[in-house]
Amino acid sequence: MAISSEMKLRLDKIDTLVEKGYLVKTKGIFLFPIVRSPQGAVVNAFFRGKYGDDALPGFSWIAFFFPFVFATKIRYWRFFWILGIIALFASIIEYIFNIDLSLAHEIVFSMYYGFYYPFHRWLFVKSNQEEIGTFASVLLGILLCFVAGIPSLIIYGIFSP
Repeated sequence: MAISSEMKLRLDKIDTLVEKGYLVKTKGIFLFPIVRSPQGAVVNAFFRGKYGDDALPGFSWIAFFFPFVFATKIRYWRFFWILGIIALFASIIEYIFNIDLSLAHEIVFSMYYGFYYPFHRWLFVKSNQEEIGTFASVLLGILLCFVAGIPSLIIYGIFSP
């Protein structure tokens, strides 16, 4: 499992948080991991570099630009379910209000994934699973994005003039 030096620093920050009593876990259908402080408060890592005096792992630009590749790499299939659901609701809203939300929801979704990917990666490393290779992740990620978008494409096909 190849980890870049930047990601290694992010994972080390998460290890430090866990040593201080923070809890990182996934729960139910939530897309992003839940991070709890030692006091039990939920930590919001979105647009935050610190929580109190503790450094959070920060933003992953590569996960922002290629979220489908890195979700596939770490076998985070829930990413594609949520992507499909968001695209479906966005297409319905676009039809009702006659506005284009495609770029907006993709940017917001990628931003969230960029902030929470280090936590996903940390959980994946702790699971001792083998990651999928980069080339296979690109191909499979593109295919899964297309499959996740099928319900949205059906809505566009039904309601477009």
